[in-house]
Amino acid sequence: MINLATSLDGKRVVVIGGASGIGFAVAGLVHELGAQVVIASRNSARVDAAIEHLPGITGKTVDLRDEASISDLFEKVGEFDHLVITANDWGSSAPVATTDIDLAAAHDSFEVRFWGALAAVKHGSRFIASPDRYSA
Repeated sequence: MINLATSLDGKRVVVIGGASGIGFAVAGLVHELGAQVVIASRNSARVDAAIEHLPGITGKTVDLRDEASISDLFEKVGEFDHLVITANDWGSSAPVATTDIDLAAAHDSFEVRFWGALAAVKHGSRFIASPDRYSA
């Protein structure tokens, strides 16, 4: 069995969507397990609030609808070990039934969750730490 504390100690983890919800919980947990954490969110006020509640983490703003913003995020973050993307939830517009689906909200969510995540992988992959970094 893998010891999570040992496997995350000293690692750098980027959590896009880390200023609230599940992303915030992930950021807190991996930080407790020894990781250096960078959270990113579109909402700078939420980033600031998250940093206040999780001392020792850093935060950046990013708009997953804007590829240049995503590229800029990873240029600023630099090398990292793990990427977590939890950004964009339905919030209060979550459909209760298929007949209640707001197609504009669904389109917006897809834009972030699919294209935004794909762009984050594209640009973030340039900065993923080399496995050689850990060999002695």
